[in-house]
Amino acid sequence: MSSALEVAYWRIMYIIGIDGGGTKTVGVLTTETGQHLAQAQSGPANYHVVGETQTQAVLESVVRELCEKVHISRTSPIRFCLGMAGLGRAADQEVIGRICDEIGVRENRILTHDAHIALVGGTESYEGVIIISGTGAIVYGIDTNGREARASGWGYLLGDEGSGYDIAIKGLRAVVRAADGRDDPTELTNRILNRLELNAPSELIHWVHAASRDAIAHLAEIVFDTARTTDRVAERIIDDAADELVCAADSVIGQLEFEGAFDVVLSGGNLMHQPMFADKIRYRFAEMQPETSVLLPKHEPAYGAVLLAQAEL
Repeated sequence: MSSALEVAYWRIMYIIGIDGGGTKTVGVLTTETGQHLAQAQSGPANYHVVGETQTQAVLESVVRELCEKVHISRTSPIRFCLGMAGLGRAADQEVIGRICDEIGVRENRILTHDAHIALVGGTESYEGVIIISGTGAIVYGIDTNGREARASGWGYLLGDEGSGYDIAIKGLRAVVRAADGRDDPTELTNRILNRLELNAPSELIHWVHAASRDAIAHLAEIVFDTARTTDRVAERIIDDAADELVCAADSVIGQLEFEGAFDVVLSGGNLMHQPMFADKIRYRFAEMQPETSVLLPKHEPAYGAVLLAQAEL
C-alpha cells in the first residue's frame, strides 16, 4: 500500500527543461509551478558533431540524474521540453524524437530549437526578439500572434556576421592587411601573434588552416581587448559586428507584428561578457526602436524550456 507521501509525490506534475548545446547540456527539473528542484549538466548533445549515440547517452544521463536527485522514476508524470540547435527542421526533429523514444521520453514532450528556449527564458515571456552572439550568431523573434522570424544563423561559411568567429576572422584579416600595407597598422598584430606564440604574420597561414572553428572564435576576445585601447582597426571591427547584429534584428522585427513595446534580449558569450559590445547594441536600438527594452537574459535557456512546457500544461 502506498504511503500518503508517495501518493502526494505522484500527484505532482514535474517538468524537465533541457538545453542541448554544442559545448554542454544543461537540464533543470521543476514542479509544474516552476519551483526549482534539481539541475544536472553533461557534455555536448549536438548529434551533427558528436553523433547520435553520444547525444542519446548525454540526454539519458541528464534525465536520469535529475530524476535521481528528486527520487522520482521516469514513470512519474513529467512534461519534457528540449531545445537544441537545428530542431526547427523536420529531419532533426525525427532524429531527436527517435532518441527521446529510446530513453523513455515518448509522451508529453516538446522539441524545439535553442534560440526559442533562450528567447523565452531571456524575456520570461512568449514574445520578443533575441540576439545571440557566441561562436556563431543568430537573431530570432516571436510576435504577439505567435508568428516566428529569424535572420543570420547561416553558419560560419555563409554568414554568422557579428559572431565570435566573424570578429576573430576579421581581426586576423586586419593583421595580414596591415602586413601588406593595405590597411592601417594595428595593435592586433602584436596581440594575436603573442597569443598564438608566432613570430610573423606569415605563420598565420599554417595556424588558421589547422585551427578549429572554436579556436579561431576564441581570438575575438583579443579584438575586444584591443578595441578598448582605442585601436581604430579593432574598434571598426566591433562597430561593424554591432551593425550586423542590429541589421539582422531589424530584419526580424520587420517580418513580425508586435502590439506595443517588446523586449530584445542579448545572449551569447560576446554580448553577456563584453559590456562594451552590448552597449553598442543598446545605443543603436535607442535610436532605431526607442520604446524597446534591451536587456540581458532573465533566466538561462534550460529554464526557458521549463516555461515553454508550463505553457502546454
